Amino acid sequence: MLSFSYLSVAASLILFGCILWRLKRIQDTHKIAASCLWLGAYACFTNSPILSPLIESEMVVLGQNLSLYVGFPIMALIMLDVAMGWQWQRATWGRIFLALAAMFELMRRAENGAAYGEFILWICLLALLWSIYRIIRTARLQGQASNRLYIGMGFYFALMMVSLGSFNTGTMVLWSGLTLLAFGGYLYFADSTMALASPSESPK
Repeated sequence: MLSFSYLSVAASLILFGCILWRLKRIQDTHKIAASCLWLGAYACFTNSPILSPLIESEMVVLGQNLSLYVGFPIMALIMLDVAMGWQWQRATWGRIFLALAAMFELMRRAENGAAYGEFILWICLLALLWSIYRIIRTARLQGQASNRLYIGMGFYFALMMVSLGSFNTGTMVLWSGLTLLAFGGYLYFADSTMALASPSESPK
């Protein structure tokens, strides 16, 4: 059952990553988000109980680190970018990627990797909550929000906070994958809504 969960999330992340990569609007943001989804898919594949014995431990650890400490924080920043309307360019995302990778390596060598991991994931959670608040607030002002959205997001983040409290790597890989999938889906459906609202708008 656990292997099925990992593989299902991985397959869904790959699918949504491909869909986001092909979208025409806000191309830089969507392509970076697609890359984050694929990092999450790789981590889920390598942590699947069926596949992990067949993969070298270094590759499993690499997938975990890239997904949890690079891909997940970048997705949180993408949601902030969307919620706040910053519209960062691809070069900015590249610098953020390098900074996150370098910071993780510095913390690991200083033997503070576990503490840094907990810190970065809690910061990501707060960033995602703020992003959701801004997105829901904007939707309410436009008359598009619903109570089901509040209930669904509240339930999901309650479970997310429980998993963060345990800080089990396997659990975090699965929950981060689900979170990447949820926000990747949001980006796709938000793009579809924008396209329907302004079908004649030329790609940016």
